[in-house]
Amino acid sequence: MSYFQSFFPHIVLKSSSSYNQDIRIFGGLGGLRLFVNGSWQSGPYIRKLWNHAFRKFGITRLNTIQTILVLGVGGGTVIELLADSFPHASITAVDIDSQMLDIATKYFGIDKYPNVRLECDDANRFVEHLAKKGTAFDLIVVDLFTGPKIPEFVSSPIFLVLLHTIIRPGGHCCINYLRELEYQAKSDELCARLNVQWKHVIDMCVNSNRFFFSGT
Repeated sequence: MSYFQSFFPHIVLKSSSSYNQDIRIFGGLGGLRLFVNGSWQSGPYIRKLWNHAFRKFGITRLNTIQTILVLGVGGGTVIELLADSFPHASITAVDIDSQMLDIATKYFGIDKYPNVRLECDDANRFVEHLAKKGTAFDLIVVDLFTGPKIPEFVSSPIFLVLLHTIIRPGGHCCINYLRELEYQAKSDELCARLNVQWKHVIDMCVNSNRFFFSGT
């Protein structure tokens, strides 16, 4: 890498997949950043968002976390933060796009964490399968985006019931959602549905994102 490249933004990878038409990795000052379908998926900005949410909800202070499910991988920023905070916990991370899993491994080094298992699957189907098997987790993180869009099932009553089913007693679920344009009303609907199912629900807005933290 040249001196110029180490400081100024440049494209490291430009690609596409059957699920994501525009995948780009930028290098430069601050490290690698993943840009997918017009939206940042990994890098300093995403790390700042999640660090803010984790501090607000006190997630990294939870001392009973042994099993974690992450839905949506991207560049693996959330996985990295969780793996560093809970080095002894088992983390299962799911993404429908195998290229995202390859990118998280090859460019963002997720494979350096021996406690992380990556699964290529549809998150909705994966959660349904877990519920049927009776598998449960201490913490679930939902970070499902296709560029600037969120799959419709994320806020659906059926999916939320399934999430509640695979949470252990005393466990928690954190959902990263949006709050602008069509997502303002949808995020309010999501909040209302969570409050019906969970004992404790906290929500927090950061820029265009709205995070929900629910506990059993």
